Amino acid sequence: MSQDFNTSFPTQEIKSEGIKFGIYLGIISLAISIVSSYVLMNSTDFGTSSMVVGGVTFIVMIGLSVYFSLLLRKVAGGFWNFSQALKGIFVMLAIAVVISSIGAAIFNFIDPEPQQVIIDKTINKTIETMEGLGMDDDLIDSQIATIEQSRDAAKGFSVGQTLKGTAISLIMYFVFALILAAILKRERPGFLNIPNTSSDDSEVSSQENI
Repeated sequence: MSQDFNTSFPTQEIKSEGIKFGIYLGIISLAISIVSSYVLMNSTDFGTSSMVVGGVTFIVMIGLSVYFSLLLRKVAGGFWNFSQALKGIFVMLAIAVVISSIGAAIFNFIDPEPQQVIIDKTINKTIETMEGLGMDDDLIDSQIATIEQSRDAAKGFSVGQTLKGTAISLIMYFVFALILAAILKRERPGFLNIPNTSSDDSEVSSQENI
């Protein structure tokens, strides 16, 4: 026989698990950020190290986001539409962004040296690259001034700057959540055919009575 498979969607459970996975993802992201800072601070080839660290971080975070999103879909019973997927995934990513952003701001306040060294290396690399391309000195000075402003702003803990950076990250991760939701959505079938066990049970019962 056919049985209606449109059971109620576990919204609250998805939300709870999304928050939990978001905490995991945020802590991992923060740990990677801190380790990357020390790696870049002590690197002898800043350009190559920046590309390697950035590439590895990007791949790891994409992979973990997909993995936790698949776990969320499993909690949903293996099926969710685009809207349900978007809500669940974005809650998870938003929690991760808040934890990693605030955690990074606190870390930079406690130990500002890694970030300051990285910015100084970025300035030197920028000058080297732009001079190698034969760019005008005024343009180089303008770019360096912008980077130095970022360095000065990063010297202290600023609630406004932290909130601004978090807001920008949330927008970016919302776009990422849209992409993941579009890829990982799986519509629940309207009906699911299951074996009619009632007739089999009656036949077994009648044979036992004989």
